[in-house]
Amino acid sequence: MLRRFFCALFALLMIAVFSAPASAEPVSDFVRLHVVAEGDSDWEQQVKLHVRDACLEAARELLSECDGADEAYAALNANLAKFQTAAVLAAGEMGFSGEISVETGTFEFPDRLYGDLFVPAGDYRALRVTLGAGEGHNWWCVLYPSLCVLDENAYLAGEQPPIEFYSSIGCFLSGLFGG
Repeated sequence: MLRRFFCALFALLMIAVFSAPASAEPVSDFVRLHVVAEGDSDWEQQVKLHVRDACLEAARELLSECDGADEAYAALNANLAKFQTAAVLAAGEMGFSGEISVETGTFEFPDRLYGDLFVPAGDYRALRVTLGAGEGHNWWCVLYPSLCVLDENAYLAGEQPPIEFYSSIGCFLSGLFGG
């Protein structure tokens, strides 16, 4: 009897979790960066990473004195031309001559774990850089507050940092069943 009660309670909890409406409001505490490659060839991915580095350097200079995410987002909007120039120059250094789109807006992002900080999926204000048709794998981070930490040794060795996946339901079930 008690087992049926807990099963029913668990089922109701899962229904509540999965049927809760997603928020259409962007998360206002963060401003993110999203760089989308032309394609998935090794060269196209290297161009993406080189453009990413140029945009991160421009953002470090521009956002270092910002006192909040709203101020950081306003600074990005006011300096889109700076990011366009940085992206075009970086891509050109790698031999890429295709179209590059730089825009700000509210975009959907998946769950992401940055060290011990979990950033949930949702709509975030962001700077998006798209190379060419933008059909390749992408790269993203949090520009403000800066969570774009790169492992330079792994980057120089051509290795990608491991991706860590997080599931709140998996953690809940693991805690519930002791596993």
